[in-house]
Amino acid sequence: MPIQCLILPEHRLIWLRYWGRLTQSGADGARDMALNAPGYDPTFRVLQDFRGTETNELSRSEMILLAETLKARRQQIGIMLRIALLAPDDLGFGMGRMFVTLLGEGQFITASAFRDLDEAVAFLKLSPQAHDLIRDTIPDHIPEHTVRRQTPSGSG
Repeated sequence: MPIQCLILPEHRLIWLRYWGRLTQSGADGARDMALNAPGYDPTFRVLQDFRGTETNELSRSEMILLAETLKARRQQIGIMLRIALLAPDDLGFGMGRMFVTLLGEGQFITASAFRDLDEAVAFLKLSPQAHDLIRDTIPDHIPEHTVRRQTPSGSG
C-alpha cells in the first residue's frame, strides 16, 4: 500500500495520503512515518486522505486497536489532536465513522469523517491556500515516502 506523509508546517498540517489496499500494517506504517518525519509536530492538525484507497481490509478488532493506541498516545503527551478522515466512497466513509465512534469523546482528540474535501478542510480550520494545495494535488500513485514542505522565504 503506497502511503505519502506530507508535513506542511506553513499550514500546521500533517497530510497522510493512502492508495490501494488499507491494511493494519499500512495504518501502522503511516502512523510511524508521521511520528518519525522531519518536522513532525504533535500540535499539527491531521488529514487522513483515503481518496486513493481501493479496499479496506481492517478488521473491527484492528480498528479498535488503532483507536485505543491513538487515545493512549494523546493521553500520554497531553496535547489536543484535530483529525479529519476523508473518504468519499461508502465503505471508506463508513469505516471512518466507525473509527471516530471508537475514539469516542476523548479529552485530547476531536475527530470526524467526511466524504467531501471542503467539509474536511473547514473542520480542520485550514487556510484557503491549504485548501487549494490539497484540492489541486493530482491523486496519482506514488511510492512510500515522507515530504517536508516549507514556505519559501518572503511568502505566506
